[in-house]
Amino acid sequence: MDVEVVESGEKPYVLSADNMDTDIQVKVGGGTAPSIRKSTLREELDRVSLAAKSGNGSTDKALLSLRFGGEKEDCELWVNQNPARVAELSIPKEFWATATKDLNGCSGARYTHNNDGTIATLVDTWSCFKIKEAKKTDGKIKYHWYQMVMFIRWNPTERSKFVFCMDFDEDIKNALGRRMSSIDLDNPYAWHATFIEELLSIYDDSVWKLRDLVREAEKARDKTHSSHPDFPQLHEIARHVIHSNETLDVAMDTVDSIVHEHDLFMAGLQGTSSQGATPSSPQTTHSLISKDVKRRLYYLLKEIRAIKARSASLYDRLQNEINLGFNLVSQTDTAAMKIISAVGLVFLPGTFISTLFGMNFFDFAIDDKTGKETFKTSERFWMYWAISLPVTAIVILIWIIWQLWYTILKKTKPYRDSLKGPLQSLRLLKEKNDNSLPR
Repeated sequence: MDVEVVESGEKPYVLSADNMDTDIQVKVGGGTAPSIRKSTLREELDRVSLAAKSGNGSTDKALLSLRFGGEKEDCELWVNQNPARVAELSIPKEFWATATKDLNGCSGARYTHNNDGTIATLVDTWSCFKIKEAKKTDGKIKYHWYQMVMFIRWNPTERSKFVFCMDFDEDIKNALGRRMSSIDLDNPYAWHATFIEELLSIYDDSVWKLRDLVREAEKARDKTHSSHPDFPQLHEIARHVIHSNETLDVAMDTVDSIVHEHDLFMAGLQGTSSQGATPSSPQTTHSLISKDVKRRLYYLLKEIRAIKARSASLYDRLQNEINLGFNLVSQTDTAAMKIISAVGLVFLPGTFISTLFGMNFFDFAIDDKTGKETFKTSERFWMYWAISLPVTAIVILIWIIWQLWYTILKKTKPYRDSLKGPLQSLRLLKEKNDNSLPR
């Protein structure tokens, strides 16, 4: 099998917005001294397409060409600046939308079919997964988004593949470069399965980095100033955890979609592989490979679901920490209010006495004849008690009635809610009867 790896300048395997479709040095062959040639994105697509059109049925020249594009911004810039060149490429426009739009993940496929509905020459499949990596650097939380996209063109006649990847993490680039010669060429979804296998470590690592942030927040409550939690920091971590849960949910849906597309792919091959198949025939071997790919995809789906469960538990732990922070602050505020109330109780009797004797019912004066200080109480002092005591009693009575009424409404709410349905039905029935009466 011939294996090709694209290199661009000093940074291996990477295409940027400037060289997305220009001449690139390509290593050809899997030996220790591979030859070098120039190629372009369009030439690589044409090589697979022309081989499919020739349909000579040869299986000796199984060819795999792997290209890594730059970051998502590079692809978006190149697509926007070169619409004519994009239109000339035989890549489905749905793929370019997947590669340039801000998506959480998706997958798609496009086949060329014979008149009987079986797969004819080319199979185009693509998948997209999004990952958010957040970690604390220099005391601040920094994050980076990856929107990793893989496009695969498979020629079943020549058993050749062209794989185009964009916005890939360096670890996945290196891993795919090491594994490309061992990935089966008889099923295009084997590459998607391998891609997702390498993604698992990235998803797992991103969730563990979020776990470190959550654990640091949990430990912070044991410090001296635990009664004053850093709520902006807690909500910032919560934002990243929410994004993690969202991307993992979409990742599970994307793998489900890939499994579904794989089933449709296998159904399209049944028309050509069901006749004359023996236990040692290529058709039987291809069926076994496809079953193995499907098992891998189901296993990977369970792994992503397990990572999602851990991410969801981080969100619950963080919410628990935020609620604990609110409770600690409430306890602090409650203690402060108790102190204020105690101080108020100390001064309340004195305030009442000073207010009472400051009223006009009391007269402090000096007798003009004797020169002595006198104290007189008004004969109408009884009016103060005659008004204040009933008003106080009425206020307390209103408060008691309101409390009782609120308690009754709260206890009878389920019963009242159960009556809404029948009453609504009776109302509609009455309106129907009224409308049916002759006028």
